[in-house]
Amino acid sequence: MRISGLFVVGILAVASTTTRGDDPGSTIDLSSFSALPLGDDAEPLPIEAVAYDSPTSSLRFYLTGIAGASFGTINADGNIPYADTALQTIGSVNETLFNGGGAIGLALARPSGLLRVEVEGRARGPMNGQTTLEFGGLQVEQLDVNATDGWSAMTNFWRDYFFTNRLGVYGGGGFGVGGYQYSMQGAEGIPLRGSSTVNTFAWQVGTGITYQLSDRITLDTGYRFFAMAPGSTPLGISDSGFSIPLGSFTSAFSASELLISIRIYEPFRSWR
Repeated sequence: MRISGLFVVGILAVASTTTRGDDPGSTIDLSSFSALPLGDDAEPLPIEAVAYDSPTSSLRFYLTGIAGASFGTINADGNIPYADTALQTIGSVNETLFNGGGAIGLALARPSGLLRVEVEGRARGPMNGQTTLEFGGLQVEQLDVNATDGWSAMTNFWRDYFFTNRLGVYGGGGFGVGGYQYSMQGAEGIPLRGSSTVNTFAWQVGTGITYQLSDRITLDTGYRFFAMAPGSTPLGISDSGFSIPLGSFTSAFSASELLISIRIYEPFRSWR
């Protein structure tokens, strides 16, 4: 009995020193772990928030498809002095024509938006109309004018500003070269003819509104004023067996343009 009593007393003593399952025990202070160095002299690393909808890079490649309407004007000008007067072409051709093309560019993330640099190529539809050939202020002949194969190649700089995560505006411009095939022909019986390929300096300015459909697709609706420097086209009297040159006359193309563009960032990256 004495041995059994000692055994029972020993069990009770052990049980009294053991933490019960429903006893939470003492609280462990984890704040001290933040003071542990990461190396011999290393400081604790800062914790930064991650935005899952932000671009993967501050510099992004993109492709743009462009389509719209050009309210184009070709102004005829130039004169050739003869004695005390001059032979000159006057008037303009006005027409609404389709234009379309594309651009490739790079977008650099900037405060409140983007800075975009791109190379753009566009083609424009044909234009037809009439101008007048005058001598000393008197009409000599009406000229049928045709401008076809219009094109332009531009380097553009655009600055985008975002109001929200999706909506923004932009402005900027560009410069480059442009051209068209220009021809003139007498409309009232005089065999006047002339044609040339006009290639000249071109420039544009514009603004618009952008709406981000997703992180990689942006819809762009914009306005641009586009213009080319004047180019020369020779005109002469040409009939079977003879040709009499009269001189060269200038033409200059300009247009107000309304465009819709779809811009795709990182187009060669796999879609997820």
